[in-house]
Amino acid sequence: VSTALIIMRVSVCLVLTVFCLVAFISETSAGRGKGGKSGSVGKGGFGKGGKGGKGGFGNQSGGFGGSPSKGKGKGKGKGKGYGKGGKGGNSSEESSEESTETGAPTSGSCACDAVAITADVLADVTATIADLTSQLTTATAQIRELEEPDVFSCKRMSGYSDESAPVSYTACDVEQPSGLVDLDSGKFTVQRDGVYRLTFTARMSAMNGQIIRTDMFVNDVLIGRSSANLDTFDTQTNTTSTTVLDLETTNTLNQMYELKAGDEVYVNVNYVGTMSLIQSSMNYQIFFTGEWIRAL
Repeated sequence: VSTALIIMRVSVCLVLTVFCLVAFISETSAGRGKGGKSGSVGKGGFGKGGKGGKGGFGNQSGGFGGSPSKGKGKGKGKGKGYGKGGKGGNSSEESSEESTETGAPTSGSCACDAVAITADVLADVTATIADLTSQLTTATAQIRELEEPDVFSCKRMSGYSDESAPVSYTACDVEQPSGLVDLDSGKFTVQRDGVYRLTFTARMSAMNGQIIRTDMFVNDVLIGRSSANLDTFDTQTNTTSTTVLDLETTNTLNQMYELKAGDEVYVNVNYVGTMSLIQSSMNYQIFFTGEWIRAL
């Protein structure tokens, strides 16, 4: 999964959304002109017609930076004067009415505060971007964990029978990251919390009719056991065989377990008698493996 590609696509979508919202707000509030001014009052006698007012609502501009609105206004002024230099009468209502009609809002417009609306939209989008960024960061970390799990596979190339210490190992074929397993002590130290699959495989020799076990521990607590022995009891005759036999078998202990960083996992041998042991050679018959499966 390309994290950079995901981030780029999310960013482009958010930028386009903001652009479209601002364009819509600007278009709905564009094109409001100034109402026409009524004509001036005429002088004595029948006055001269007043000057036409400025244009009212004209063509709306589309989107950002549209052309200015245009309009026309008409005005007439009449007046009567008695005597020389009398003042003119009231101007005709026609001019005022025309100015009112010219300045009337057209269909689809609104008395909106575009700046305030834009600020609100940008604030909401900013919060959304922050939330998406947080989610993307979390998803990226989870993907990285799945792509790079802690994993190891270590082997021993000789037999082992010491019950007083954990099984040690010769080398690790896989160890990512390095340093997960101490070969001399045989202990796997957990570096990342999670559910792990743990296995221990060995060629087990139960000698002289005795039993041998391999026990897996986490911080000195037994979590699993594999054993090998011969059952010398005959259920048909209800008797126990007196024949001394040896058992050679390969057993695997395989389990999943929740571990925390700092936990230590290791395997001890446990047997009855003095000759039983786990065996190996250059053919690799003893393995200790671990694999991070998922987070807790």
